[in-house]
Amino acid sequence: MNISSFLSFALAASSASAFVSTSSKSNSNALAATTNMEGLKELAKAQNNVVQYYDPLALAEKDFWDQGEEATIGFLRQAEIKHGRVAMAAFVGYCVQRNYQWPFAMKVDGTPFPASNMSPEAQWDNLPEEAKWQIFTFIALLEVLDESNCGDLEARPHYMRGGQ
Repeated sequence: MNISSFLSFALAASSASAFVSTSSKSNSNALAATTNMEGLKELAKAQNNVVQYYDPLALAEKDFWDQGEEATIGFLRQAEIKHGRVAMAAFVGYCVQRNYQWPFAMKVDGTPFPASNMSPEAQWDNLPEEAKWQIFTFIALLEVLDESNCGDLEARPHYMRGGQ
């Protein structure tokens, strides 16, 4: 066995460990501890020594829908994660749509998609009402699927009942 085959084998074997998950569950334990105010404040101090805990509207202290503090914290956590993902997807869509256009017609009658040299706002204004309602319906479907399957997947509780 020469040195190059030995090195290639060693590199291949060492990179395989990058795809193996760790057995530590410290993240889930840290999140599970943040279902009350004390846990939130401790986690905030551990993550940011300068700002520490910051809730200017005191939303975490509220009791949404008479479900308790833990349910409110779970709801706010889920809403923050969901809105962050939507904002990231919107930013990518805003950047990408100026450079690319679907290669086929938007409607059966041959109406093309709005030109890619227009601003995103002008493109949205040029979409037909049916297309806008299709987008909103798809978003609503995703919301319904998220809520209806939230507590059932893998026997996990709902995010307002301690699920992550």
